[in-house]
Amino acid sequence: MKKILILVCCLFLGSTLINRAQSNDKAQIVVTDNYLAGAVTEKKGQVFFEQTYTVPGKSKVELFEILKNYTQSVVSGENHLPQSRITELSVEEGVIAASLEETLWFKRTALVSDFARFFYQLVFEVSDGQFTVSLRRLRYIYEPMVTPGQDNVMLAEEWITDKEALRKDGTQLRRGTSKKFRVATIDRKNELFRGAGKACGIKYVRIVED
Repeated sequence: MKKILILVCCLFLGSTLINRAQSNDKAQIVVTDNYLAGAVTEKKGQVFFEQTYTVPGKSKVELFEILKNYTQSVVSGENHLPQSRITELSVEEGVIAASLEETLWFKRTALVSDFARFFYQLVFEVSDGQFTVSLRRLRYIYEPMVTPGQDNVMLAEEWITDKEALRKDGTQLRRGTSKKFRVATIDRKNELFRGAGKACGIKYVRIVED
């Protein structure tokens, strides 16, 4: 009887571990897919992220004020660097633009600090009941790849596009610098866009797959 119970317990434990592993694999696939084909969009050959949000009940003036304050919070945020500034504020045209320089972290622990200086433009186009946010002119300076006396600016088009960052079949990220730049940039873009939506009262629902 004891042998039977032990066997049942072993089978149950094994099944649990397999299910958990499969669940973790599924979660990893879902996360990885967020960075695969189409995750980095382009316009006229340039990396260009854009999203439009509908905000019923809010006027152009209201949205402009909210997004102006949000942009200021980004410009003075935790990882901002000295060149960050708002470059345009036009209520009439409904345009808010900022030029950002900030630290883009790849890994930060007690023993490892891996990061790049990240430059980009953040632009809002505002109208009654909606706004469009875009990220453009993305570039980096990465100290481990700096060569004295040379232009060390790394353009997003040369590092994070589908062509540069994905394997030929498009199902996996290439290892190395392109991978971490693409992942960190997409994460930062998502953070900025989601933050703008939340600031304007848009509610997000987190979907958890079984």
